[in-house]
Amino acid sequence: MSNISIEEKIQVELKNIPKDKLREIYDLIHYFRIGIRKEKIEDVKLLRLASEQKFAEIWKEENDDVWESYL
Repeated sequence: MSNISIEEKIQVELKNIPKDKLREIYDLIHYFRIGIRKEKIEDVKLLRLASEQKFAEIWKEENDDVWESYL
């Protein structure tokens, strides 16, 4: 079993799970996948917030006319 891929190992394990427990396994996998997606979204939000804060920190001493000249 060491020469097979992780996907194949998971399939073998799933085949050995009793049918009445498959719903629990599905729920676990589904919520794990959803959690990963939420983590990525939270990472993006945190990066955006950090960028906004850094920009505000850099810009706080500048005159608004300078900003408007870039528009």
